[in-house]
Amino acid sequence: MKTPIVIAALAALFVTPIAFGQGMYGGYSQPQTQPQQQTTGGQQKTTTSTTTKTTYPQGVKGYLDQQLASSKDKKFHVSMNGKDVALTPVKFHEEKKGGGNKSAQAVDMKAADGKIYQINFALSNNQVTSASVGK
Repeated sequence: MKTPIVIAALAALFVTPIAFGQGMYGGYSQPQTQPQQQTTGGQQKTTTSTTTKTTYPQGVKGYLDQQLASSKDKKFHVSMNGKDVALTPVKFHEEKKGGGNKSAQAVDMKAADGKIYQINFALSNNQVTSASVGK
């Protein structure tokens, strides 16, 4: 009575891997895909996709360079008392280290009317996290 059960169990051991595409020795493998190829006028063209990695600027200088490059008038814009003020960097002060990976750096910036404003930048892991107007 036990013999048919043992035979069925052994048969199942050999049939199950084959049924699921694993074979005797290997594991399941994904089917291989080829990149799409388009033909135009006898020329072959391969279509590939790329992913872009967002990189954040390092330090206050990198942050300001990015902000100035993306601005239409190439100035750093700050809102003060409800007015937009366009500023140009004049002098970078020494970076002050805080606890852990935090630091701060002040930058003197000049407005179109000639006033100099000190903008204080807070950094965490060498990336700007906030900015405030000093004097």
